[in-house]
Amino acid sequence: MSRGAQSKGARGAICARLAPVAALALLALPAHAAEPLTPCPTSADLHAEGIILSRTTPRMSEAFRYENGQLIGYRADDPDLGRAPQREIFAHPLAITTRQSAGREFTLRYTDDPSALSTLSQTGRWTSPVALLVDGKPERQGTITYTYRGPGTVQIGTCTYPVWQVVERVDLGDLHSSFLKEFAPDPGIVIRSTKLDPKTSKALSQVAFDAITVRKKKPTDKGQE
Repeated sequence: MSRGAQSKGARGAICARLAPVAALALLALPAHAAEPLTPCPTSADLHAEGIILSRTTPRMSEAFRYENGQLIGYRADDPDLGRAPQREIFAHPLAITTRQSAGREFTLRYTDDPSALSTLSQTGRWTSPVALLVDGKPERQGTITYTYRGPGTVQIGTCTYPVWQVVERVDLGDLHSSFLKEFAPDPGIVIRSTKLDPKTSKALSQVAFDAITVRKKKPTDKGQE
């Protein structure tokens, strides 16, 4: 056997001996603990500090929490878009009663109790006469209808929530609007909304989020459950 062959054989034998040693050395290294994942917000958080939905493009955030037993939402858009912040009051997470923005107030007054929407996945449909008030003055009358389209899931960041897919349709004379609202029973808010063409039901635009987090409690917070 040539010296070259002998040299190659020796190197191979050394490598063969070292391989198990290297593997044992790797096993002996201290394992790095995985970064703890932030728990996905739940209904308990909504009834405590509150929950924030946010996205980066375009910038937008919406905070929800219960105040004195009533669900309240606060929405802030990218200042460059020129949209004033909004405060929303809900009779049910699917049903807004009052929206306040830029010194104006828009209210939907339901004839029937929207709390019936809690069983929409069983009943399939709920409708009520409704009146629109602007700054406390009656403007229009019509109907609002919620139709359950089935279950689904929505992922926000690392969190995935089972949702109800619900179509909300408002008819106020010659004014019509339609939205697909994806409502997560836990934590208990709409986490994605798609504006639909009232005539064709084609999707026109969507409000979706990149992150969902627990709101940090502020010293000035009052009236939480």
